[in-house]
Order: sequence, then C-alpha cells, then structure tokens
Amino acid sequence: MTRLEIVQPGQWIPAIRELMASNWEETGFDFPFNPSAEMYQAVVDAGLMFVIAAFDGEQIVGYCTMIIAPTMHNPSVIMASNDALFVLPKYRGITGGRMIRMAEREAKARGACRVLWHTRAGTKLHESMARHGYRPADIVMMKEI
Repeated sequence: MTRLEIVQPGQWIPAIRELMASNWEETGFDFPFNPSAEMYQAVVDAGLMFVIAAFDGEQIVGYCTMIIAPTMHNPSVIMASNDALFVLPKYRGITGGRMIRMAEREAKARGACRVLWHTRAGTKLHESMARHGYRPADIVMMKEI
C-alpha cells in the first residue's frame, strides 16, 4: 500500500518533474509547462497551500496540491481549492481516493469549510466526485488574450 505524507514542494518538485510533465500531458493547458519549485514553496511557506505526496517505497507515485485561503467575499469562509491531483495510472483508484480524503481532512484542520476540486467533465474523477456528494459549482472558460 502507498503511504501518504504532507511534503515540502521545494524539496520534491525537482525530483518529480517527469511525473508532473505526465500530469500536464494528460490534463494541462495549451501553454508551456514550466513549474517553479520556489513559487510553490513560497505559497506553502505563506500558509496558503499544502502538498500531499503518495509514495511507493521512496518513489513518489502521485501528488495533490491544495490552495487554502479565506474568500474575499467573506473572509470568515475559508476555501480549499485543488491546484493539481495526479496519480500514476497503475495506482489510481484507492490511492487517489485516499489522497482526496486526506486533503479534505487537512483542509478542515486548517479551517476550511468548503473544498473545490478541478476535474474535467466526463472523466472517472468527475463521476466519482458526483457519487461522493460533490456538485458542480462553476464552469471555467478560458481563452488566450
């Protein structure tokens, strides 16, 4: 069974760039992939993000990054919003579900009362979220300017 841990992205991102590139290939946008370990670490250090990694032995096989902050519409409402969730195909299912539940528990422990997950419509993750009580909240539209 994989083990889940909260990790420091500045330490781990350089070692998992290939894993992150696989995530980007599968679900990323149409601009170049160039993550900044320093920027991720700065956001974690500011208390606005946490990162969970799934390990098989010493190898990271999945990760989840969660942004956590009060909404500007009502600062007493703290929201946790998923930045990225990726698990190698061989480990999907149980490991992904465990990571989602851990992220929800950690977000709640940090004061969040709501959690938002990015998922593409029609995916297995989308279907699973719907079965577990999630409902659509927004549709995100994007264009290059």
